[in-house]
Amino acid sequence: MDTKFSVALHILIYISETDKVVSSEILAKSVNTNSSHIRKILVVLKKGELIESQQGKTGITLAKEPKDITLSEIYQIIYPDKYLVNIHEGANKECPVGLNIENLLQPVFNEAQEAFYKKLEGKTLEKLIKELYIIGEK
Repeated sequence: MDTKFSVALHILIYISETDKVVSSEILAKSVNTNSSHIRKILVVLKKGELIESQQGKTGITLAKEPKDITLSEIYQIIYPDKYLVNIHEGANKECPVGLNIENLLQPVFNEAQEAFYKKLEGKTLEKLIKELYIIGEK
């Protein structure tokens, strides 16, 4: 199972909320994974202009305010070409189901993907952080 999106959210929240100098080793301890996995995700987040770091200087910071980062933006940076649901390839075109399955399913799958992105667009990193503190108080 691919967990890059949730790890990216974990990383961004940690960076936002810590007062410590952030490194891939510290993030790896928080996520409970190895630092090379964290560095791969950090590269993607930096390329997507969500974080900043400079060679020779310690620490990673957010490039934007949490209120200006939507979960949809993060998801699309982590998975630029990913579809939630894909249609199988190579269906038998001589079969009436195989011939029409793509035209049947594609609108349904597109609608589901649009609803997913819309839901993520409605949440910002700031909202997620606020919810984290509410959960932490319980």
